[in-house]
Amino acid sequence: MADTHSSVSDLHHIANLYRQVDSYLESSRYLEDPLDDGASEIFRKQLINDQAYFLLAWGQLEAKIENACRSVIRHGRSQSDWKNRRIWMLYNPEDRRLSGMSFENRLALVLEKGSENWKQTVQFYHVRNKIAHGDLESDRINVTAAIQDFFHIQSSLACE
Repeated sequence: MADTHSSVSDLHHIANLYRQVDSYLESSRYLEDPLDDGASEIFRKQLINDQAYFLLAWGQLEAKIENACRSVIRHGRSQSDWKNRRIWMLYNPEDRRLSGMSFENRLALVLEKGSENWKQTVQFYHVRNKIAHGDLESDRINVTAAIQDFFHIQSSLACE
């Protein structure tokens, strides 16, 4: 697993590379004749590029959520009083799938369930699932804005 520092800097690198590629595609589309199929083909490339970079950036956020979740579980399991520790013993922080917990439940361990950040993250998760399972979006994704939201969400995660 990537540590916190590398996932944040990786997200910065992903954002920078996305902007470079998108700027290139946008300038290429601008140079095409709007009546020619070239402009629509470049637009299609932009749609796919948006979704690819969204998934790549999402992976960085999801890794941060997973790490924070594992930290919360470890903290709970380290409580000296059994009454405080017992519930945490149900979860194994070393389990690759975190003992079968759904994404929403893992997220609820590190963000207040129902909060705006929690709701926004769940919405992003649904977009991620849709794309990852082959149902591409028909509209462009504002990847730059999504990545800024990912940074905000990362900064608000509880780690114990």
